Amino acid sequence: MGRITMNGTITVDDTDGQIEVQDNMLGAYQLSLSAQFLSRFKVSSSYASVKIIEGSYRGTDLGETECIPRSSTPDWCKTFFLDFVPGDGTVVEISIYDFNNGSTAYKIGGSRIRIEEVAKRKGIEVPLSGSLSNVRLMCRLDKCMMGTEKGDLIFHIRGLDMNNKEPGPFGLGRSDPFYEISKKHPDSSDSDIEDWNAVYRSEHITNHLNPMWKDARLGLPELCFGDLDWPLKITVYDYDKNGKHDEMGSVVTSVKEMQQRISIRGNSDRAQAFMLTKELRGRQSNTGFLCILKASIGPPGDRKTIRAGRKQQDGGGKLSAWIAFGLLIFMVLLPLIIGLVIAREEEMTVDTTPETTFDSYYDDYKRDLNVTLRDGIKSGYLSGHHALDPQTKALDWLTTQDSGSNVTTNSTSELLQRYAMAVFYYATDGDNWNRNTTFLSDASVCDWGSNYGDGVTCNGAGQVTSFRLFNRGLTGSLPSEIGLLFSLRGIFLSMNNITGIPSRIGSLRNLEDLYLSRNDLLGGIPESISKLRNLESLHIQDNPRLTGDLDPLCSNVKPFFYGAADCKKPDLICSCCKACS
Repeated sequence: MGRITMNGTITVDDTDGQIEVQDNMLGAYQLSLSAQFLSRFKVSSSYASVKIIEGSYRGTDLGETECIPRSSTPDWCKTFFLDFVPGDGTVVEISIYDFNNGSTAYKIGGSRIRIEEVAKRKGIEVPLSGSLSNVRLMCRLDKCMMGTEKGDLIFHIRGLDMNNKEPGPFGLGRSDPFYEISKKHPDSSDSDIEDWNAVYRSEHITNHLNPMWKDARLGLPELCFGDLDWPLKITVYDYDKNGKHDEMGSVVTSVKEMQQRISIRGNSDRAQAFMLTKELRGRQSNTGFLCILKASIGPPGDRKTIRAGRKQQDGGGKLSAWIAFGLLIFMVLLPLIIGLVIAREEEMTVDTTPETTFDSYYDDYKRDLNVTLRDGIKSGYLSGHHALDPQTKALDWLTTQDSGSNVTTNSTSELLQRYAMAVFYYATDGDNWNRNTTFLSDASVCDWGSNYGDGVTCNGAGQVTSFRLFNRGLTGSLPSEIGLLFSLRGIFLSMNNITGIPSRIGSLRNLEDLYLSRNDLLGGIPESISKLRNLESLHIQDNPRLTGDLDPLCSNVKPFFYGAADCKKPDLICSCCKACS
């Protein structure tokens, strides 16, 4: 087992001396992260991102952890699976961000780790960069012991008769409980001290001793190594905003036992419930009950069971009231959505327009809203030559086919994000992609993808940060609506048949990786691409019909920028590209 601890540097301590490495074991290792911020370093909500920057899978964004608010010792539940092959030279970059006030993400700092050295050597030190020298980061690389079970566990848990940890001066206070699920570490059986890795953490319920937490979904490989009998520990804590949560009780169980203990007498079935215990004054005491309201296994990305669980929890009358309220909100948002139809796919020529900012791009939709509504009413919105364009298809899906339980409850930004990804789907002929995906499903956009590890990635706030669809048969031009994905950091669409880049590509000021190699791009590269000042990797090689000048981009990018293009051709110029074909 590899452990990394840091205090200015990263040190890897392998208690066994060497981790066993097997060739071609896809997802054979998983990386878990936690951190400890110094008292003088104030953090609002921290999360970490992991990206492969060297090796066969260079440029692969492994994803991001959840956001943990107001904690100086965040212990992230999200783990990252690595496709590790010895001798491949895989290097992973870990970055920590502060999601300030839920609106902007500030990068605190980062570090780079060579996975093979972590796996084979007893110790290694890696220098830090940025403000991360003020932070201790703990990483762990564990060998996965994958079982045969696939899919997701969809579960719903309720607490009963919880011991009150916050009675207050007059006995009127109540605890704020949340629960955490941990899996037993594979090496724990060989030692006297049990080691548990957190894999899921619920929301906290304020002032409640009988909390009904939200239903949740977790992949079986991540939850229990695909083994339904693998030991799990469910621990309930009393939430503290400073991160010093007080344990209320715990129980050791497994996925199989959770399925056997599902409540059969309503949501207060104490006979089937687990008893929480905690050591008090030298003996184990009962501190409450945990009712398993749902514990079913479904395919990855399935959301139907979750919606059924919510309906059972809320009750028919209450659910109807929420639907009515949601429909009212949706009617208010509908004009804004219709206004988005004006974003028609643009010609793939050199962009000579002034710089487009996020604010001006968003204001374009609002400014033309009244005109769009008036023209739409006069001409008949879903008729004529626009009836089959991607924007109209996306709007029609959003208003008539998408699940009301999602559309009516999403915020405006979530709705725009959902619309933009739907336009992307139709613009690239999503109905004819090879391999099935959950695109345009009722699930959150963050869960759109497939069983092959590609699809959409989001940050802890639910904002799209990347989408990855290698060799999936995408055709057509990328739509301008991807400019609505303001937090987008990576576009990974190599080995498809994409023909054009929108001129608004320069609006994606957070974009770091653009992978469009081995497509069928034609025409000029949009001039606005020079505005991508945060771009770190550009791969547009093997597009023989693509022309243009990338030198304006070269003058704006960072020194460690890596570019690959067909720059040996006289009609494509790129002085900063390190790989010219």
